[in-house]
Parts: sequence; structure tokens; C-alpha cells
Amino acid sequence: MTRCSLRCISALILVTFFAVHSQDGILTPFTDNIEVAKIGSDPLTEFQVFGYPSSVRDRKIMTHDERSKIIEEYIYELLLQKESHVPSVLNTGEYRKNYEALLKKNSAMKLKDDLIESRFLSLEKVESFYRQNKEKIEELKLADNKTELNALIKKDKHQEIRDYLDKYIDSLSLSYDVRYNEDVFAKISSIKSDNPEEFSEELKKSMPNEVLITWNEEKIYTNALLTPLKDVKPWRMKDLSNPKILKRLVDGSIINSILTSEAEKRGYFKREDVIEETQDQMKYLAARIYRDVIYSDDKFIPTKEGMIDYYIENKDDRSLWSRRKMWVFEIFKEYNNEDDIEENDKINVAIELENIRQKILSGEEFEKYAKFYPRPYTKDGELGFIFEDDHAMIGKTASKMNEGEISDLIIQKKAISIIKVTQVQEPMLYKFEYVEEIVKRKLISLKKEEFMDRHKNELFKKYGVKLSNNN
Repeated sequence: MTRCSLRCISALILVTFFAVHSQDGILTPFTDNIEVAKIGSDPLTEFQVFGYPSSVRDRKIMTHDERSKIIEEYIYELLLQKESHVPSVLNTGEYRKNYEALLKKNSAMKLKDDLIESRFLSLEKVESFYRQNKEKIEELKLADNKTELNALIKKDKHQEIRDYLDKYIDSLSLSYDVRYNEDVFAKISSIKSDNPEEFSEELKKSMPNEVLITWNEEKIYTNALLTPLKDVKPWRMKDLSNPKILKRLVDGSIINSILTSEAEKRGYFKREDVIEETQDQMKYLAARIYRDVIYSDDKFIPTKEGMIDYYIENKDDRSLWSRRKMWVFEIFKEYNNEDDIEENDKINVAIELENIRQKILSGEEFEKYAKFYPRPYTKDGELGFIFEDDHAMIGKTASKMNEGEISDLIIQKKAISIIKVTQVQEPMLYKFEYVEEIVKRKLISLKKEEFMDRHKNELFKKYGVKLSNNN
């Protein structure tokens, strides 16, 4: 290797280093999966917190403080998940409802997985597949990877697995006495429409509550078709004239219900692996509910005395003050460069209004002209009070004016204006009773922040959290 090429490589390494790490901060996610913290003895890494560099849309330079804040919040969320397994969370209606729905779904999925495993992934079947595909498996290096090998078998046997599950579900349909109301499906298939919205409206109007399907004591009504109809493309509307296609639109909910009932019969609802999987998936909702419980507003409501003290100590807080406002009159005229009327031309309108402005500056009454040149839907050009933070052109101009002043021409989209400020109300500190609720919300927010800092520090200490020097 030549001396020049060595220098080039060294330069490239230096450029790369300074591109990802500079005095201003560090490129995030960083290129290496560095350890950013430890929770007890468990390491927490860069990619766990920030994602893989290849999968993050916008990598950016972050300061060390910014990175630390995100890492600490990530850890805090993990610890809230650990702490959230308490009655005040688990007994809420929201948690129970979502847990039960997810448990049913996971039980049905586990039943399907077990059916596939027993039929296609037994030791004998896997060994047979291995013998038949030994060269391909060894080339892909899957011999010692059970998960990947099983995935390859499922892919290879996809159609067989589908046919097997269809037969199994058909047998369940017989045992659960699933019956389709052929007359209703025939009526629905006779609806003529070119788009899903019209089809749905006609269905709601002509057959609002007909029974489509029954099994055991369960019933599905015509409104069950409304949701899947939303996903039907306009060019597939003609397919809805076939009752078999209509049945497929609601078959999914029947299959899920039947599989769920079968899973319950077979004891899947009480299986430890299903329960553990469900609880793990629920940890994010549990953490959110737990956060809502411990950060509930009613735990941080300040005393009246505390609110008064805050009001006195923070009298410069502009949210406790009124806004500057100006009473405004306006001379207004639209222009149009696209018609053939010369006087409507933008330049001619500007000249006309500037001549009026000069007359007013010479002593004529502004209000006299405002009556003849009013903005539509105003009373004689009277706009009323405009606040200083109004972002429209009129508001921006008025906010810089004092009482009695006349503006220059204000060029707007399709119109030109002149305004006069006749009255100004300067900002003033509101009486306490007018801003009591604002003060209350501010104090609640401050108390919550203080509590979060304390609570986070307590949890970090409890679980032995240590931020890494790498960060």
C-alpha cells in the first residue's frame, strides 16, 4: 500500500470521526451500539434507546444534555412499566377491557400456532424436511437456528398449511352450527352501486338490522358489513353481487370468534405462556395508566394561599396580563387585475386610496370615508377591537400604532386598506379572581415537574440505574 493511500485512509477516518462526534454533540443514533446506561447489572445500549441508524429517518447531532434527557426518559418509562403491576392499574376498566381482548386474541393465535406445529413442525416432519432440503438449509446456515428453520418450512408449506386450517375451521363451523342467512345475502348482493359509500347507505336504509349469520347463541347483523365495505375498491364493487364474496367480508370476525371459543374450551386463557405474553404486551398501556394515576391533577391542587403567593411573586408573567388592543376603523377597497374595468386595477385602487389618505391627513374625517369604503359585513368600516397578537396584516399594522394615527396603504390579497386607531387599551395585570384558574394550572404543572424529578430519582436509586460515561 502506498504512502499516499495510507494518508487518504487516515484522512477519511478523521473526517468520519468528526462527522459523528464534534464539540457541538454527537450524531444520534451513534454509529456504534455503545452502552449508554446500566439498570442494575443489565446494560442499556444506544440502539435500544434511539433505534438502528439504518431505520431512523432523521439522524441528527444532539448535545450531551439532549441525549441524556432522552435516555433518562426512556429508562423512566421502563421503570414505570415495572412499577405499574399494581391494583390501582390492573383493576381499572381500561386495563381489564384491553387485557381481556388481547388475551382472547393471543389465545386464538396460540391455538393456530399449536395446530400448525403439531401437523407440520413435529420432530419427524422437521427432520424429513431437513433431509430433503439439506443443501439449501446448510447454504442459508439455518441448521442450528430453529426459529428460522421453522419459518422456512412454513413458507415452503404455505398452501398446505392454509388448506389444513381452512378444513379445521370448516369442521369447527359445523360443530358450532354456523348458519348463513342466504336470503339476506341474496338481497344485499342485489344492491346496485358504483362506490362503497352509496352501497353502505343503501344497506343501512333497506336492511338496517337483519341477522346475517348465527352460531350457537351468537348473531352477526348486517351492520357488520359496514366496516369491511370501507376497504372495497371502486373497481371491485361488481364482486359484491356475488353472495360468496359478501360472506368473505364477515368471515374473519366469525373465524376469530370461533377460534377464541375453542381456545377457551381448551384452556388457553389460563396457560402461563399466553398470560405472560399478554402481560408483556400490556406493559405500555399499564405504564401509561400508572403515569395517569400518579400524576393525577387532584394530587397536586394548590391551596388558595399558595395561588395568591404565586400571583404576587410572578406579576411579570405576561399570561396574567391583558393583551394590548386597539379600536380600529378601516377604509377598504378590493382590486381585480383580471377584469376589464380599469378602475378596479390594483394601481388605480392604490392611487384612489392614497388620495383619500392625503385628504384625511390634511384634516378631513376618516370615518366619513370609512362609511363609503367599508369592508363587507362591517358597520361603516368599524372593525372594533383588534389584539396586538393578531397575525393578519391589519392586526400587525395596528399593533404598531398609537391612538389617532393613520396607517399607510396596507396591501392585502385582492384588497387595499387604510386604518385608523381611535382607542388603545394598554396591557394591565388582571385581578387575581380573573386569572385564578390560570395560576392553578401553572402551579399544578410545576408541582408535577417537581414530583417527576423526585420520583424518577427514587426509581433510579431503587433499580440501580447508572448512566454510562460513554454518553
